[in-house]
Amino acid sequence: MDIADIVSRKDQLRTSFLSAGGRSPELPPEGAQGKAAERLRHLPRYREAQSVMISPASSLYQVRLNALTDRKRLVMPTPGLHKGFVVVEPGFIPPRQRHSAVQPGPENPFATRMPYRELPGFLIDLIVTESLVVGRDGGRLGDGSGHLDLQCAILSSLGWLHPAFEVVGVVEDSRVVPSVPMKPGDVEIHWIVTPSRTERTPAAAPARVGIQWDRLSLKQIKRNDALFFLYRARS
Repeated sequence: MDIADIVSRKDQLRTSFLSAGGRSPELPPEGAQGKAAERLRHLPRYREAQSVMISPASSLYQVRLNALTDRKRLVMPTPGLHKGFVVVEPGFIPPRQRHSAVQPGPENPFATRMPYRELPGFLIDLIVTESLVVGRDGGRLGDGSGHLDLQCAILSSLGWLHPAFEVVGVVEDSRVVPSVPMKPGDVEIHWIVTPSRTERTPAAAPARVGIQWDRLSLKQIKRNDALFFLYRARS
């Protein structure tokens, strides 16, 4: 199957799920969010992780709160990566301020921007992401913007990813399918966590895919703080 066919199949699958329901595809019911977040805490890979990057999606709000409670280093991409990545170091955070501590924006008093010119002193060993659809084969379908794929390419280029890092996709049960077509550069998931179960996929260690500069416009690069740094570094 060539890339055009894969893209077409992914678009068809995305359209079918977007047209179902009437609720944001990445926002499961409130009760389900809490159940999935609690199930993730029992995953050995999560328990072992020291530095976790978690999407700022509203559906993963409880997951981010749990990470702080579990004294894990919390890394978050800022919206659109306009300001790169921020990190919240583990430590005591007053309960009333934990809501602010899991926000990726500048209003977060506990977060600091991660510098690009030096290694941060730790490596990200687990990534938790929301998904529109996930496949039991390790395939993942997002909203089509390619945020996760680009984030992983940037993190890899910066040298911030642990060699054995893994990706967890958190979804509701109805959005797990047998397979999702994937093209080169798409990030697979190693674990599926839903409100009712946890499942290991056959995905191997993530490939180190570089940034596909030819697919990015100069406007896109300049609007993305991390991309712009790497773009200038390569010239």
